[in-house]
Amino acid sequence: MITVIIAEDEPLARARLRRLLEPLDVQIIGEAENGANALQLAEDLRPDVLFLDIQMPGAGGMEVADALLHLEPAPLVVFVTGYSQYAVEAFERDALDYLTKPVTAARLEVALARARARLEDRLARDHVRRIAGDSQAKEPSLRCLPIRGAYAVKFVPVPQIVCAIARDKRVFVHTKDGEFRTYYTLTQLETLLPADRFLRIHDSSVVNTESIVQLDFLGDHVYEVRLTNGQALRVGRTRYPELQRRLGLAARAPN
Repeated sequence: MITVIIAEDEPLARARLRRLLEPLDVQIIGEAENGANALQLAEDLRPDVLFLDIQMPGAGGMEVADALLHLEPAPLVVFVTGYSQYAVEAFERDALDYLTKPVTAARLEVALARARARLEDRLARDHVRRIAGDSQAKEPSLRCLPIRGAYAVKFVPVPQIVCAIARDKRVFVHTKDGEFRTYYTLTQLETLLPADRFLRIHDSSVVNTESIVQLDFLGDHVYEVRLTNGQALRVGRTRYPELQRRLGLAARAPN
């Protein structure tokens, strides 16, 4: 069951959201009436999903979302607001969803379906990380990735893979020479490709970290990697800390 915190400064709006959520197979583990309380509850209770009003006393929803990035894993954020103009800014913060008031039960079901899919993906990635050491010790690393076509199977050497990108309901593997349409999911590729070399940097992409030639800061906690084949890919906010660690950029504690 998904655990949820509601952060909303208006009591009636908070009660309505709680009433709509209760029949949807979630566990509401906390409620906050301002940004500071929302941040404290999220740090203490570690919810799966945080329903976060954008305009609250003190720290607003955007500031709270930024402050939660240090949590591992960070809660999925669904922004709830009466204003539509913040949508772009919300999705730049890797928001799971953006709901405008008055929120309907049908729209909440869509948001929760997305949350369940994202959480399942997260569990799969965690499982891959846990077994990566044992798998590498017991089995030789994959040398070539088999990609099935209509009449043949192409074997792409793993070191030549620059990235894999989900697009139009398919996953495309990119090398310096071009792209190959596959029948894999990104989660399957995370399992197959060497975990010490490949990293999921966004819901829609996996990259070969050895193919990263530049990390660009676009402002407001938004990052983008540039790859050896010339592509530029956005980094999901919740995935940036691991990329930072893998690239040797994580802050070190003072001696």
